[in-house]
Amino acid sequence: MFPDALVFVGGAILVGGVVHVGIPALSAATGMDGMAAWMLLSVPLVFTPIIVAGLLLLRSEPDRPPWVVRLRLQGPSKQDWAWGLMGLLGVGVGSGVMFLVCNQAGLDTNPPFARHLQPMTGERLWMFFVWLVYWPINILGENLAWRAIILPRMEQRLGRTAWAWNAALWGVFHTAFGLGNLLVLLPSLLGVPFVSQKRKNTWLAVLLHAGLSGPGFVALALGLV
Repeated sequence: MFPDALVFVGGAILVGGVVHVGIPALSAATGMDGMAAWMLLSVPLVFTPIIVAGLLLLRSEPDRPPWVVRLRLQGPSKQDWAWGLMGLLGVGVGSGVMFLVCNQAGLDTNPPFARHLQPMTGERLWMFFVWLVYWPINILGENLAWRAIILPRMEQRLGRTAWAWNAALWGVFHTAFGLGNLLVLLPSLLGVPFVSQKRKNTWLAVLLHAGLSGPGFVALALGLV
């Protein structure tokens, strides 16, 4: 399991470097908004290395089944869709509850680079178009590495508890985003790997991850939260 955990930990280090070093440096040098700096820096410095590391793990495996089977990219069944929609509802409600808890505790639920985000309208509309490129790379890249490649490997070693370890390591990956953000993400951190392992389908992980992060970003971009 060590190589798999190392990808998560290495990713966490990269995220920390971008959040605490890269974004402040780029913003200071150019005056760029922190969110824009995150989107521009994280693709080459975080998500690309994670995807490459995942593909190297995959390449090291002997006697792989067909790609669609190995990566669990088969089309979802009706039962899969039911699990995905129930998971989306459960994670959405759970995230809302955690958001209220964090507000009562005085914890900022946004990552450092999004804590003073201005609405992406007028002259700032270009950031929304950057997000349209960044977002699928983020969602598909993470779920390719975490759920399609690493989770099945963890299942072989850890069995039924693999999803919990996957969730914990995914939490480590997000530590640089702060405690408030981690608490709001907790339902997603638990729900995405659980449903993915339960149904053996990576598309459900993509659905859950995208179904919450997409509307969440739009709410931020419009100044609703």
